Amino acid sequence: MKAMTATVLVYYDMRMLGHNPHGWDPSHPAWTEAVKAMINLQYPGSNLETYTHPERPERLTAIVDRLMLEPIEGVRWMLPTAVTTDQLARVHDKDYVAHIESLKGDSCWLSKDTTAVSPGSVEAACLAAGAGISAVEAISTGEARRAFCVLRPPGHHAHSDHASGFCLYNNLAVTAAHARESLGYQRVMIWDWDMHHGNGTQEIFYSDPSVLVIDSHCAAPFYPGSGLQSEKGAGAGIGYQLNVPLPLGIGNAALLKVFDEVVEPAAREFQPDLLLVSSGFDCHYLDMTCTMDETGFAMLTQRMSDLADELCDGRLVLLLEGGYNAQALADSAHAVVKVLAGSRVNACKVIPEDPSCSGCG
Repeated sequence: MKAMTATVLVYYDMRMLGHNPHGWDPSHPAWTEAVKAMINLQYPGSNLETYTHPERPERLTAIVDRLMLEPIEGVRWMLPTAVTTDQLARVHDKDYVAHIESLKGDSCWLSKDTTAVSPGSVEAACLAAGAGISAVEAISTGEARRAFCVLRPPGHHAHSDHASGFCLYNNLAVTAAHARESLGYQRVMIWDWDMHHGNGTQEIFYSDPSVLVIDSHCAAPFYPGSGLQSEKGAGAGIGYQLNVPLPLGIGNAALLKVFDEVVEPAAREFQPDLLLVSSGFDCHYLDMTCTMDETGFAMLTQRMSDLADELCDGRLVLLLEGGYNAQALADSAHAVVKVLAGSRVNACKVIPEDPSCSGCG
């Protein structure tokens, strides 16, 4: 039986390509040396003389080109509206927002983990943070039930008061706060399946029982070194932060087990009004650290779509986070959007060397 085609809104603006940090920062030699050490640790044998910033414009053009060359029935391309200062201030310190806004037209590093800006970065960051808001607003009016936001810079490492991990504004946190405060969604659930812990998202919602955050990631000391199982929230938010640290090399089977043993039961208990996904594709085997492929991301998306249909009238929005190999990004995003548009998948590839999901319980 062929699945019905569904409308899926895909948000993209080419001005996000204007975020283009590159090179080293001669004004911070100690930061440069720390970054080189980090690169050598994660990617042994890298040529540091020809190193280019991994968070580069080609990440988005690879996705968009693939979606254009192999169009998917049901896709509607949408332009995001840039976020406002007031919308950012729901999750970010006002002084921090003012600082980022003051960097328009500048090039500089913001931290030693190569978080940086170029002259077009602030405009790109405002569009990226506005994409999720645009998506949930469209969904709230019934234009569609699914959306995928092709955006950069990513957001889940951005804290309330500082940038980190290539992230300036926390796009998903801004989206969740807008859904809660402007659109009347009482309970918002987030699954972050990027291989890096979303430490910024955790910090922002750590005491908030109206936002359930589930984060599966490579365990510390892998960057950013946080996301222990013992980090479960604070105050009224205790129990609403669920961290699932996993071994390096995780593949499709491990992430599906996270869904079955953590995400699905937690969602049924929480009864969300809206599902959001921090959709990093850096677990793909072409990014060299983990062993997922696009069939795994397709299956994860199908399970989240089914869960959304059951619990919250189908409302599901995915926001791009990490993923730095152009081919992996193109393949994974295309597979995900195809599922959002109604295609069904029956199986995904499972490799024998996929580590056990020992931290799922």
